[in-house]
Amino acid sequence: MGFSSADGVDDGESMLVIGMLLSMLFQRTIAATNDQPSVRSETLLRSSASWDGQPYESYPSGRPELTILRISLLPHTQLEWHSHPMPSAAYIVAGELTLERKKDGKKQRFTAGQAVSETVDTFHRGVAGSQPVVLIVFYAGSPGMPLSGHRCC
Repeated sequence: MGFSSADGVDDGESMLVIGMLLSMLFQRTIAATNDQPSVRSETLLRSSASWDGQPYESYPSGRPELTILRISLLPHTQLEWHSHPMPSAAYIVAGELTLERKKDGKKQRFTAGQAVSETVDTFHRGVAGSQPVVLIVFYAGSPGMPLSGHRCC
């Protein structure tokens, strides 16, 4: 024999309804705390000048050609002095890289998670730190244009 409340609703049914309501409330609470946007955008770099403060003048003329390279450097690797004939930017995936400008020795250190706007027509080099360096580099050139030209010294 079941028990009934004064309004004629069975206590078992009441418990079931209360349990269902609590369950739905609990599920909504979990969904609210775990609800993350399906798309997230984070600006890593927006610059009209290179890391050394030189403003970008213009893009190369002609049809645009984008190139993306993944570049890996062993620890303590010192790149040759070089320049780039077009705007480019790098994202440091791993390690740390110090960039050095040839004309005056100006240096700046970048670490994993940072982005850097590269110089244009300015001799510079990168020097890896004590860990391997991985870079993703984006070049905005035109067909046939070398990505890294004008080797120096």
